Amino acid sequence: MQILKANAILVHDTRRAKKNGLYPIKLRVTFNREQQYYPTKVDLTKDDFSRIMNSDKLVNGVSIQSRRELKECKIKTDAVLVKAIHILDKLHEFSFDSFEAAMFSKVIKNKDVYSIYTRVIEKLNLNGNLGTASNYQCSRNSLMHYKARLDFKDVTVDFLRGYEEWLLNEGKSISTVGIYLRPLRAILNLAIEEGYFTKDKYPFTKRRYQIPASKNTKKALTQEEVGRIYHFKAEIGSWWQRAKDMWLFSYFANGMNVKDIALLKHKNVEGDFIRFIRAKTKNTSRTAMNEISIYISNDLRKIIDAWKTNEATGYLFSVITEGQNLNRQRSLITQFTKMVNTYIGRIARELKIEKPVTTYTARHSFATVLKRSGVSTEIISESLGHNSLKTTSSYLASFEENTKIEISKLLVKF
Repeated sequence: MQILKANAILVHDTRRAKKNGLYPIKLRVTFNREQQYYPTKVDLTKDDFSRIMNSDKLVNGVSIQSRRELKECKIKTDAVLVKAIHILDKLHEFSFDSFEAAMFSKVIKNKDVYSIYTRVIEKLNLNGNLGTASNYQCSRNSLMHYKARLDFKDVTVDFLRGYEEWLLNEGKSISTVGIYLRPLRAILNLAIEEGYFTKDKYPFTKRRYQIPASKNTKKALTQEEVGRIYHFKAEIGSWWQRAKDMWLFSYFANGMNVKDIALLKHKNVEGDFIRFIRAKTKNTSRTAMNEISIYISNDLRKIIDAWKTNEATGYLFSVITEGQNLNRQRSLITQFTKMVNTYIGRIARELKIEKPVTTYTARHSFATVLKRSGVSTEIISESLGHNSLKTTSSYLASFEENTKIEISKLLVKF
């Protein structure tokens, strides 16, 4: 795969003259067809710009004084260009932010950990990644309670250990410690990329500091337990029925999470298959957005027919509607998830299932049932929409639709 490179050139911006009648010379940086312009603090007429770009013109028909002034302008602009090219060569991964940080080093002096947090949170909100933005905001708020001002030089192994101990003393769980520290680790990685932090000071390594991880509890149900939920009798049209159906929809639909269920549209239903791209993948993996294809079994078809909206509304189920802003949609999806979790939890207790049952349990149970039935990890990974296996995307995408039909049969062997 060819790596995209940024390039820089000097251009004369003749779109509008300044008050002195001159036009500014700008540094133009281009990356992936996007362009940004930066000042060089040199302004010239069109003829003089042509002269400094052509050494022959610089000599001919120009007074000695003017020639000296133009040479100084050329030295200044060439220095800007050379510096830009040097920075572009050194950047491991290009972004306009990282280029600007390195090019205009005075910006770096005023950067601390929280200012980068703020920028990242703003960008996440702008891109519609509201859940991730909220995670970063919670992490930032917690850190600020521990240390009001945090420079990059302050983020050491001792700092991280002290912060972890403080959180635990505050009654937070090991899981919460991880939730707050993972965004900080991502911020430090970004800071290294942009030149605010050096790799040799990076504390998140196996030998320095590792983010603690709690021991995962088993979240999967057995097929027999799933069968009990499947056969549970709920009043038609009640919240109990809707929660049960949405939980089973997730289980039968490759462990689809609630957000993806809410975002399904009528156009995603194509004949005997549901085809969609995970919202999480859209937001984090622009180059590897694998489409998930799910066979619509009889059970899935019954749930769709029972709860689908009118096609004119766009969305398949009535969780969100067209025209709502992202914050409103996120709020409604959160409320819907709580509703499903509340009622599916009550159903589980009625059925004497001695495990916490939530929407996530449906996803975990789907994967576990397939694994216990002898389905390969590669097929399960594709079904879940994961990109973590080191198997090529073309291989994962090559499973025939007959395989997916057979998978749907395994899920109902109660």
